[in-house]
Amino acid sequence: MKTAILTLALIAIPGPVIADAPRSVDPVQDSQRIVAEAHEIVRSYHELGWFSGSVLLAKEGKPIYTESVGFADRKAAVPNRLETRYNLGSIMKNFTAVLVLQQVERGAIGMDDSLHSFDLGFPADVAKKVTVRHLLNHQSGFTGAFPSAYRENPLAFRTIDEKIALLRDAPLLFEPGTDHRYSNYGYVVLGAILEKATGESFSDLLRKNIFDPLKLHDSVYPYRASAPNQSLRYTFNYDKEQVLVGVTEHHSPDGGIESTVADVLTFYRALFYGDVLLSHANPVVAEYFAIHGQYWSSFGGGAGVSSAVELDLANDYQVIVLANTDGLVAEEISGRIYSYIQTGTYEPIRLPPVVYAWEQYVEMGADAFTAGFVARYESAGYDRFVGRTLNELGMSLVNDEKWHDAFNIFGTLVELFPDAPQAYDSLAYARFRSGDARQARETFSLALRLQPTFSSDYSTDNYGYPVNR
Repeated sequence: MKTAILTLALIAIPGPVIADAPRSVDPVQDSQRIVAEAHEIVRSYHELGWFSGSVLLAKEGKPIYTESVGFADRKAAVPNRLETRYNLGSIMKNFTAVLVLQQVERGAIGMDDSLHSFDLGFPADVAKKVTVRHLLNHQSGFTGAFPSAYRENPLAFRTIDEKIALLRDAPLLFEPGTDHRYSNYGYVVLGAILEKATGESFSDLLRKNIFDPLKLHDSVYPYRASAPNQSLRYTFNYDKEQVLVGVTEHHSPDGGIESTVADVLTFYRALFYGDVLLSHANPVVAEYFAIHGQYWSSFGGGAGVSSAVELDLANDYQVIVLANTDGLVAEEISGRIYSYIQTGTYEPIRLPPVVYAWEQYVEMGADAFTAGFVARYESAGYDRFVGRTLNELGMSLVNDEKWHDAFNIFGTLVELFPDAPQAYDSLAYARFRSGDARQARETFSLALRLQPTFSSDYSTDNYGYPVNR
């Protein structure tokens, strides 16, 4: 079993509109104060050792603040610049959605066309239920993540067809259209639909319909290591170090464009302030992208990747942050800049939850950590689900072969969530990676005792137990 690579892809949908509140800045008159505060926010995250990347703040489409910090290549001491290319992660889903809606406008695809119309090999009962509209809106019922076979070795799956095959026969999580669950897989399926409906490759569609018309000459798909100004990717680990991770999975329609802050600005200006890409008169376009709304946001992330776009449509500000470090640092920065534009205030700047958890574990010791960490975590202002934080920390320790500490962290997870089979699955994985297959199997049996149909997120053979998928 190879190292599990956990990636995170965030949903690219309109964010909540912040309610009116007393402000200390006027977004129309006080752009200089906004720029000064944006600079302080960026510098603060860089000084933490966390942020390496580029920031662009624009007003009415014109940059009023740009900054690049850190290194595109740390070993060669190549600094990040505004021309540096970064991976966009799930922000790419907006590009894929544009390609789909363009084909809807041209009549090649219908919003309510089912998978059955495209003959992609899905079981008939699934293919007749799931529509293009469901896929675009994350209402298809497809799972939110790829299975353990993918996570064990993502680089083994190069093409859209290879990725689709992973979950083609998997049961739906819910009846399409009745619920919402973010799905990377759904956007891979949209890529297959585009290729089937047009007879062209996804990369050619992207180039002909978005890159070329907008002159996005600094945007690349798929990834090319030899492309000029290409950044390398670094994870910001629990010990506050930037560690090279490189490319961990192949690009596809759910995420993967390499681009610059300037090209990203050009794309969103064209999308929200003109009809070059899509017709604003089309109600389907207005429905998906909230063209006439007050706010739009899109985020992406993964190993060595963090990207954020926040558009204040009411005051015509655009905040774009691209990083070659991870931990959602781009979103942390963009959110605080946007908050300052809206209210004149923003949340305190903190280290990533995983870093804070490791610091507390080292300071408190294993026993005290299990008993008291949650209270400290919440009092420090962290609102991210603590189970997720502990799981990510444990997996990082596993990858660094710090077995004793990993067992302690996953032991804490089990203590906190004794009724969650996922906690035992993580501990079993740590045992397996340490070389103790027998103990891994025994630990996983506790997950099955809680949920007999549970399937491991990390083991393709369920540690020898029947796989229920």
